[in-house]
Amino acid sequence: MMGRGELTDLTSCRALFALWVFAYHVNLQVEYAHWLGPFAPVVEHGYLGVDGFFILSGLILTRVDADTPFTVRGALRFWGKRLARIYPVHIAVIALLGGLFLAGIAAGIPPREPARFAGFALLCHLALVQGWGTLDHWAWNYPSWSISSEWAGYLLFPLLIACYRVFYKGALAISLPLCFSILATVADIHGGLNLTFGGSLLRFFPEFIAGMATTAFIPFIADEAPNRIIALAGAALAVAFAATGHDAMTVLGLWLMLYGLAMQGDAERPASIGAIRPLRAMGVISYAFYMSFAPAELLTTQFFRHLGIARAAAPLAVASMLAALTLGLAVLLHVLIEKPARIALNRRFDPSRAAALAAGSVAL
Repeated sequence: MMGRGELTDLTSCRALFALWVFAYHVNLQVEYAHWLGPFAPVVEHGYLGVDGFFILSGLILTRVDADTPFTVRGALRFWGKRLARIYPVHIAVIALLGGLFLAGIAAGIPPREPARFAGFALLCHLALVQGWGTLDHWAWNYPSWSISSEWAGYLLFPLLIACYRVFYKGALAISLPLCFSILATVADIHGGLNLTFGGSLLRFFPEFIAGMATTAFIPFIADEAPNRIIALAGAALAVAFAATGHDAMTVLGLWLMLYGLAMQGDAERPASIGAIRPLRAMGVISYAFYMSFAPAELLTTQFFRHLGIARAAAPLAVASMLAALTLGLAVLLHVLIEKPARIALNRRFDPSRAAALAAGSVAL
């Protein structure tokens, strides 16, 4: 099994996935993808960046928390650590959205879809169950449907990792092909993997468990395998299949890329994309960046509505404002909320990791 230190290549993958999802959301606002010719479908399938996060989550958790005991105390400790990772930023963004909503009402500029801010939807978001079929529309911090799915995985992780330890060889033999077979079936039935709300768990669990199973394969051939070539081949496959609209095969390419980069780190070879400092820095704030989409989108659309300018008439200005607001808010959330909260709460649940976070020696 791999050690617990940060794999910078995987940190940079977080940046790539977040930027891909961001490009998809910007296209929903200004419809720029058609300018890219044959690469337009790659942007239009940017929602698959979330699937990369799902695989990476299973891989990293199994790498870092494989010793989680299947006991009440062990489960509570694990859940506490994961809440320290996701909940403070989630709550901060909801509070910000609530403030923007009330300010807009007071200024006579209500949002385009005020039903997004209904009370029941707020309760679902606070309980992190908005992606479990409780809602059938985007509401509040809409990208957090995926965080809700992740929370479902965290709740089951102590049981899953216990099964993984007991059935290690069986998991090695059947988990990966079974997970990708299920994923391909889901994509075929639903016409793709752009599933949120009730369907998100059908998309999440095969990818999360595939990420968990991947850790069993990594040590076997990491020292001998052409890891960079494997990662590059996976990235190329992901782009090619995204361009041709094959969601499940795109996810397979993303998995292959992560597998190659994880083996690269396990073999203690120099980082590839992890050596690109701006990309790694973006990976460090990727969660805050992803969670900043909704308030940035609300501010941008309200601003252009107030000016009476259609978004289609000023695509570059809209995209630039979205990018600036999302990045700026992400930096603030990371510095003021995410990192301090993780350090404080990990002092209780994982003191050694809290010290590493404070020193800046880990990012995941």
